[in-house]
Amino acid sequence: MQYFLQSTHSIIRWLVLLGAILAIALPYLANNEYANRLNRLPALFYVITCDIQLVIGVPLYFVYSSYGASAFHNGVNNVIHNESLRSIAIEHFAITVIAYIFVHIGYFKIRKAEKVANIRKIGLLYFSISIILMLSAIPWSRIMV
Repeated sequence: MQYFLQSTHSIIRWLVLLGAILAIALPYLANNEYANRLNRLPALFYVITCDIQLVIGVPLYFVYSSYGASAFHNGVNNVIHNESLRSIAIEHFAITVIAYIFVHIGYFKIRKAEKVANIRKIGLLYFSISIILMLSAIPWSRIMV
């Protein structure tokens, strides 16, 4: 089960990256002034892919992975001084949670935006911050797929 979840989590990161690119870039292609449902779809896709990633990542972190919460059974000191444990157990978890907060705040603000110009600004700000945080939190040395 751990291998399946980890592989799926690793593959879906590409959908998250695609979602971020679409959510940031596609509003700039809109030629209307006032926002409509179509202008908000890329942001919704980004939120959904992030939520799927979170749904897969939480059981992986808390139940299946020895690099997740179970790493703390040997003590916090052991996790902090072991770089491979720390990168997943602390840094990856904390930074991606912060990134998901930015994703959801950005989407909430986009849902309330009335003009496409506001969607562009909000998407650029919140989604850029979130994807930069996510990219910095990926354990690139442990990439499976």
